[in-house]
Amino acid sequence: MKKILITAATLLLIASVFTSCGRSELRGFNRTETGLHYRFYVKSDSPRAQIGDIIVGEMWVHIDEELNVTNAGNPDVLAQVELPHSDDLLYNLVMEAFQMIGVGDSVKFAICLDMLRGADSESRNPFIPEGNIMFYTFKVTGIYSPEEFELRMQMEQIIGEAIEAEMLAAFLEEEGVTAQPNDDGVYVIITNRGTGARATTGRMIQMHYVGRLIDGTVFDTSFEDVAREHGLFTPMRQYDPLEFPVGVGQMIPGMDNALVDMRAGTRATLIIPSNMAYGGHAMGMIPAFSTLIFDIEIVAVN
Repeated sequence: MKKILITAATLLLIASVFTSCGRSELRGFNRTETGLHYRFYVKSDSPRAQIGDIIVGEMWVHIDEELNVTNAGNPDVLAQVELPHSDDLLYNLVMEAFQMIGVGDSVKFAICLDMLRGADSESRNPFIPEGNIMFYTFKVTGIYSPEEFELRMQMEQIIGEAIEAEMLAAFLEEEGVTAQPNDDGVYVIITNRGTGARATTGRMIQMHYVGRLIDGTVFDTSFEDVAREHGLFTPMRQYDPLEFPVGVGQMIPGMDNALVDMRAGTRATLIIPSNMAYGGHAMGMIPAFSTLIFDIEIVAVN
């Protein structure tokens, strides 16, 4: 099953940085008896989600007016509706929200976190700050029973993998790639063979990189000038070589395995099929079933 975006842990983490609330009623919102605020922008006539159903759609999470989390443009699994947990009011409110929505709905929910705190200092949850509101918006594109969802995933995988294979074959032909894939199906094209220390499993390496999709879209980089050129620049980020232990699972499998035994100074292009990257999961700018291309340079092996 796809990764579920909404969990109790992620909601609590989001809640821990929210700004001041201090209001029991929110203008423009309706309110349930349990204290859940909601506003439908679009409410369809479709059936509401039931316990056990899997909800697919787009999600936006805001801290006041600031957008912090979204999968906009890449509908994915938001949650599976579950029975309430007697000791988890926040999670219960979220499950209540999911049972209010149907396919085609566009709705915003808000929870004033003051109501989640204990009455005295000993019972207060230290991870929930005072006077904050959680805002989250859903655009629902599908609601499925577990059986329906499994069939849908199987069909999506068959179609997604077939399209990806066709696009990869066209790309390899267009680019004149003659290298053969390694055992993982990854194409490793060495453009400069380094002579420095060898990156054996577990050793720390420093690596510059540019990551792009098969259509040329750059989605990540360690170079500031490349980030600025492609509209990816983030002021708070340090644009330095990425440092990590190689071959121990901290990177996507196709990259992690390909880097083992490369030497410092090596430059290479890695063409990584989705089954050795993110598979059927959309990740930010990366659609599901996407072949990823990385131009990498191993700066140092420590």
